[in-house]
Amino acid sequence: MKRVAVVGFGFMGVVHAKNIITNKNLELCAIVDSRENIFSGIENTGNKGKLDLPVERLKQTPVYKTIEECCQKEQPDAVSICVPLFMHYELTKKALNFGLDILLEKPFCIELEQGRELMKLAEEKKRILMIAHCVRFAPEWEFLAECIKDKRYGELKLLATTRMGGEPTWGVWQDPEIKKTCGGSLLDMLIHDIDFVYSCLGTPSEMKVNLKCDEYWEIGFNYAQNQKLISIKGGFLYKFTPFTSEYLATFENASIRFSSLNPKTINIGTANGLESVSVDGDLYYNEMEYFADCIEFRKKPERCLPEDSLKAIEFCRKIRDLKSV
Repeated sequence: MKRVAVVGFGFMGVVHAKNIITNKNLELCAIVDSRENIFSGIENTGNKGKLDLPVERLKQTPVYKTIEECCQKEQPDAVSICVPLFMHYELTKKALNFGLDILLEKPFCIELEQGRELMKLAEEKKRILMIAHCVRFAPEWEFLAECIKDKRYGELKLLATTRMGGEPTWGVWQDPEIKKTCGGSLLDMLIHDIDFVYSCLGTPSEMKVNLKCDEYWEIGFNYAQNQKLISIKGGFLYKFTPFTSEYLATFENASIRFSSLNPKTINIGTANGLESVSVDGDLYYNEMEYFADCIEFRKKPERCLPEDSLKAIEFCRKIRDLKSV
């Protein structure tokens, strides 16, 4: 059993801690967070407060102010780093130099050179470095990825994704100075869809911004070589607006629709009528299980390589530099 410490105990740190506890091959050995009273109000963590947390088990976990103290006293095998974006580079570098495997919450690093340096260091230290792009492990998105790759409905012609919700009102988003460093909705929210599209289709021949209003985006990816059109839209709306994630994919012989408003069902229109596919499973649990497997058997995280995660950052930077058409 691998001993894992969670560094940063905000919304995502709490989610990662829960899924470490529920994984039979992992032990939550410590939490690293410099704040006082980190368990206060934990039942209402995040945007829903419905995480079904093992609260008493979490409260039994040793808490340390620094990663140095944690490593000295607990000797973890790995860390899950869930801190604000501006801290990713420094803490990941420290953890690698301590000889730890790392699950780093997305996005990777704000600077491309920082990401490249960390990838090189992980290689030198022979450590696993995986960036937590959880949508790659969501059953409904896995189904879509399989349909694109195995062409069971023919070639993909159009993919339109939507991901939007109220601007976060919890955690670091309450601090105006830290909020400025988080990359806005592009790096916090739409990077999920950007990364998913890249994982299925590779680098687009063209990227454009069709519309931008505050933190709401409508982005187009074109794949001219095989005539695929991609629309990615969404971002932060006014606070407390309900979250939704959706996709529409049109193939030569079918169209597929999914909405988080009906999270267990994928609807498929075919020549034979409407088909429905039921999906189940938790993306965060699946992600942590995959990471556990990688560190146990010393396997590169092929399903979620840091090279891909850095590419998503590169795309976001290019998109931010584009002017709306």
